[in-house]
Amino acid sequence: MTQEAVSIEPVALTTADGVVLQGQVFGPRNPHQRPVLIAGGLGIAQRFYFPLAGWLAQKGHRVMTFDLRGIGASRSPAHRQSLRGLDADMLTWARRDFPAAVNALSALAGGAPIGLIGHSLGAHHAAMTDDQTQARLETVVCVAAGSGYWRDWAPASRRLAPLMLHLAAPVLTPLFGYFPGKALRMVGDLPAPAMRQWSRWCRHPEFAWGVEPDRLLPSLHSARFRIEAFSFTDDDAMTEHCTRKLLAAMPNAPSTVKVVKPGDVGLVRIGHTGAFRREGTDALWPMFEQALLKPLLVDPS
Repeated sequence: MTQEAVSIEPVALTTADGVVLQGQVFGPRNPHQRPVLIAGGLGIAQRFYFPLAGWLAQKGHRVMTFDLRGIGASRSPAHRQSLRGLDADMLTWARRDFPAAVNALSALAGGAPIGLIGHSLGAHHAAMTDDQTQARLETVVCVAAGSGYWRDWAPASRRLAPLMLHLAAPVLTPLFGYFPGKALRMVGDLPAPAMRQWSRWCRHPEFAWGVEPDRLLPSLHSARFRIEAFSFTDDDAMTEHCTRKLLAAMPNAPSTVKVVKPGDVGLVRIGHTGAFRREGTDALWPMFEQALLKPLLVDPS
């Protein structure tokens, strides 16, 4: 497949409640492949995903990245120094910010079905958003994502979970008015409502849908997009069990799971975030693109 020249343009995304988010559109001169939205992991700014976005654009995809409110370029001047007072929880991100990005990319693509690459929390947005937004998604490539119950986490994260969920979060969040995760090297700075909600979810064996079933089960059950999930054996956060629990919570979304060992794809390490580093260009990114295009390769007759 030939590579194409790529333009990169900033885009402002306005949510239903009037918040302006910042995104970037990576556009080939002649987009001829499925448009792709990249939704990032918890506390990770969009710029981390620019290398993958540029690579996909060279393959002919129009690609959008974006920052949630309070994160990266979407951190408003009022919250540049501190997220104190920012009223945003996990469902604000999933049901206000994520739809704004999906709708904007859909409009740019003339209403064409969208492929999503969701890293960790980014895959949760598709599961927890409204059904109209879900209907615009044809394929979700779920990367290092899963149910967040802490006892299911990989050992490295599980050892730190009591410190974060039972000490740092409940003590520091009310003290600072937000969770100062960047200074602690724990997930990044998060708005207080998001941290309180996420902490509750992570302490429940059935994660979010166990804590707030009335709010979440309708969305999980309305998801009908195809899911291609990738789990990495050396992920220091999400295990294969976590991934399968997330997929099981969406019974109407057909899914497959590919478990990847770093050595099998020529890598020393992948971990929770390594799939998006440039080392993945030859080893993993072609797998993600193939997963995005898979439905198009099936003969409907």
